[in-house]
Amino acid sequence: MITMDEEIAREKIRNLLTPEIAVCKPCREKYKELASCSVCGRNLLDPEYRGMVYECPICGKLFCENCWNKMEAGEITHTHKEHNETKIFK
Repeated sequence: MITMDEEIAREKIRNLLTPEIAVCKPCREKYKELASCSVCGRNLLDPEYRGMVYECPICGKLFCENCWNKMEAGEITHTHKEHNETKIFK
């Protein structure tokens, strides 16, 4: 189960994932785990990344544009790990 502090951190990261906002290198490294593509591991806060950022509405995982497009084309799959929560989606 996600704690309130973890959810607040995730929400702050979501708000930073726009091309208009630059994040300093120490913060990019600090929040790398929360702000990386869940498939390829690319840090989506990196100023070199120019693509769209996608978030799964079920599990909250983030994806770079390239990996998202590959999932949509069926080239890679995305699964939802089961948590100790009530299953709503399978």
